[in-house]
Amino acid sequence: MTGGGVSGGSRPTMPELVPPMLPATGELSDATDPARWAVEFGWEGHRCVAYVSRGRVRLLSSTARSVTGSFPELGVLAAQAPPGGLVLDGTVVALDEAGRPSRGPLLRRTATLAPDAALRVEVPVGYVVTDLLWCDGRRVLELPYRRRRAELEELALAGPAILVPPSFGLDEADLVVRTAEQYGLDGLHLKRLDVPYQPGRRTRNWLRVPLRRRRQALVAGWVPAPGRPDRIAAVLLALPGPEGPQYVGRVGIGAADADARTVRAAAPGAPPAGVPDGVAADARWLAPGLACAVEHRGRTAAGRLALPSWRGLVPADEQDDELFEVPAAAAAATVPAAPAEPEPKPAQAPAGAEPGPAGTWHGPLSRRLEQHFVYNTLNTIASLVRTDPPRARELLLGFADLSRAADRAEEPAIRLDEELAAVRAYLQIERTRFGARLTAEIDDPAAAGVDPGAAVPPLAVLAAVRRAVQEEIEPVPGGGAVHVQLVTPPEGPGCRIEVTHATRAPFVLFSLPLDAPAGL
Repeated sequence: MTGGGVSGGSRPTMPELVPPMLPATGELSDATDPARWAVEFGWEGHRCVAYVSRGRVRLLSSTARSVTGSFPELGVLAAQAPPGGLVLDGTVVALDEAGRPSRGPLLRRTATLAPDAALRVEVPVGYVVTDLLWCDGRRVLELPYRRRRAELEELALAGPAILVPPSFGLDEADLVVRTAEQYGLDGLHLKRLDVPYQPGRRTRNWLRVPLRRRRQALVAGWVPAPGRPDRIAAVLLALPGPEGPQYVGRVGIGAADADARTVRAAAPGAPPAGVPDGVAADARWLAPGLACAVEHRGRTAAGRLALPSWRGLVPADEQDDELFEVPAAAAAATVPAAPAEPEPKPAQAPAGAEPGPAGTWHGPLSRRLEQHFVYNTLNTIASLVRTDPPRARELLLGFADLSRAADRAEEPAIRLDEELAAVRAYLQIERTRFGARLTAEIDDPAAAGVDPGAAVPPLAVLAAVRRAVQEEIEPVPGGGAVHVQLVTPPEGPGCRIEVTHATRAPFVLFSLPLDAPAGL
């Protein structure tokens, strides 16, 4: 820690450089004493130490390179600085279109020293504050993490571009793991509560725990080992897409000889979509029928499974049915056309209003709204961890459910009751934040005479409800109400989103006809 000190009995000056403390790699089992460890989310992004004084914010990377100009919106911290300044440790993050931290969009920001207004709108960033090193003329970094964390929370820095994420006790590790996996994070952090900050050191008082996700995938083909056409160098994987199987990468099969024999003996077939030229040249493609289990660390920007590892073939009676479902687009190409029927009415917004969102919950919403929701949710959970742990746990589970729902955005249709479950999870989170300013009602399908298995576009209702809350109700000082109505008018069953608030008469923001049972 350099640059700080006392001159002639004056107030200590804020340090100019604090080399960041570095985590070692570990496992959850390495932390055994709940009284000495905290568990927190790991954030994919650009590690930075922020030096904050009134009127100025300076950001230095982990290698002491200035990145202040790349992230001008983080200047909002300056307005919150006490007279003696702040030094904060944290990570600059950018969210992808599903509201998850991702290096892809962040690279666009780090590639420029002065982002223009358009780039700042298209790829907003936030600062995830994870530690407090200096506070109003005091060397806080010498305090144990438990006290540094408490002082950080008392500063109330959380806001639209600033996230102070929740910190949980070790007894909540399973819940944090589940949420991190659903949200798409690639790791957790374990931090010793009873030790000071250790500038520039990599230490086992702070452990980074990588997360691996397990799922089933189609065995789409294989490539032979160089010079050994009878041996498998890698298995080629696919997952269902809107128009059929989509290539998602390759995985080594290792020494699984029995699995290798089964794969080599499978019937030949056609390649999936999206196969790179370099892979297609030597591939042996297989007919659908084989599924395997793989572990991976999320998805890359190109949609590939990140660092997959083989976990064996899956017996036919344990395979996920969705792997082999024929998408509607592919089925239509092979089935003779039926007599034309009237097309269902599309989702409609009220007359004179902008069209309501349709399709995915994130497609029509900007990344700024995604950041707004994610940060508000996690900042709310963080504020409840100490004061109301059961409520914080409940909201965290709801956030995990919403993250899982986002993964279904590319499916052709989901059941109405599944869509409404995601809407309930979202409204539960927002009602905690809004309090009495937001009331919500969701009709019960049985009471409304609507089939709960009716097919709806995935997350379309959720997108409409989010728009109602964030664009129609939140800006109104007195708040308002949103009602998810299930109706059976003469033209058929449907779902409507009605909004009510003091500055406008009740209106229907969104209307969606419900299709036949989805059969999901």
